[in-house]
Amino acid sequence: MPRRGKGEGSIIKRSDGRWAAFVTVGYGPDGRQIKRWVYGKTRREVAEKLARLLTKAGSALIQDPARLTVGEWLHRFAESRAREVRPNTARHYADYIRYLAPIHRLRLWSLQPVQVKAAMDALAERGLSPSVRRHVYHFLKGALREAMKLGLLERNPAEAVDPPSLKLVRPPQAWRPEEAVRFLQVAERESRYYPLFALMLGLGLRVGEGLALRWDDWEGERLHVRHTMNLRTGELGPPKTANSARTLYLAPEFQTLLAEHREKQRLEASATRGWVDHGLIFPTRRGTPTRHRNLSRHYLMLIEKAGVPRINLHGLRHTYTTQALRVLPPKVVAEVLGHADVQLTLQVYQQLREDDKKRAAIGLSELLV
Repeated sequence: MPRRGKGEGSIIKRSDGRWAAFVTVGYGPDGRQIKRWVYGKTRREVAEKLARLLTKAGSALIQDPARLTVGEWLHRFAESRAREVRPNTARHYADYIRYLAPIHRLRLWSLQPVQVKAAMDALAERGLSPSVRRHVYHFLKGALREAMKLGLLERNPAEAVDPPSLKLVRPPQAWRPEEAVRFLQVAERESRYYPLFALMLGLGLRVGEGLALRWDDWEGERLHVRHTMNLRTGELGPPKTANSARTLYLAPEFQTLLAEHREKQRLEASATRGWVDHGLIFPTRRGTPTRHRNLSRHYLMLIEKAGVPRINLHGLRHTYTTQALRVLPPKVVAEVLGHADVQLTLQVYQQLREDDKKRAAIGLSELLV
């Protein structure tokens, strides 16, 4: 058998020809070793899996799992995931850990479903929104699932607890079609960001996705959503989720709109001293990234002039979705929005207006034809 490499742990070749390796992550209450095994067809494959296993457990091995607390494990889990998630998500992890403070001192191996439920109920009593409580729940559930993989838990106590309901506190804000048209008419006359507002209303783009669009992302009838802009810093980063990276098909009117906008931008750049070309489709008058705060202020001014209900910029995405669900299959709308689950689209965005309800008031003579 080849000699084991330094730092590779215990790697062995099984009688069936496969390779296996384990690392001792600590000792149980009975003093027995707690091991985590990996398997593979080749020794190299197993060595690579073992290396990933060691990094997953944190910078140092857990010497005494029986004394490991829930709070300590949550911090370890957040640190190990920080390199894999968006910076904003990593910052949220710190909030989730703080919200779970009531169970921090409990031993990880002894955590029970009733204690998880009590922690979630306490968040509701504090007045946290269903969305935030659901994020906290899934963070805890993921951390405990990782603990199971490493042999620190026999089962995941969060699995026995129902996640907080996604019932909305208030429906999404959206315009009626005539209100959206009135806003666009004013924006077309008075705003250089008219094409951005039109695309957000016509494609359901998030604010950060629209501001992050580059000319390289547009190819005739196709528009690629490859980045999003951090609304606080103005920096470009990866899309919000894996499904948020998507290709959208443009109707001819949007293709024409972008072509005209590009020509106007070229003229603007040539007439502007100090123009800095970042390749953005919707930059400032100097070519630099548009900040969300400034765009929002400009947008609210246009709302006042149009005399339409005041909704935030994300309301343009809600408006698209509400109208699109009336003419397109829900699955198609979910793909356009970048949602992984069509049920999320239906639960969160589909809103019935009063005139829709009135049209539903039909008699038997109309229903039974």
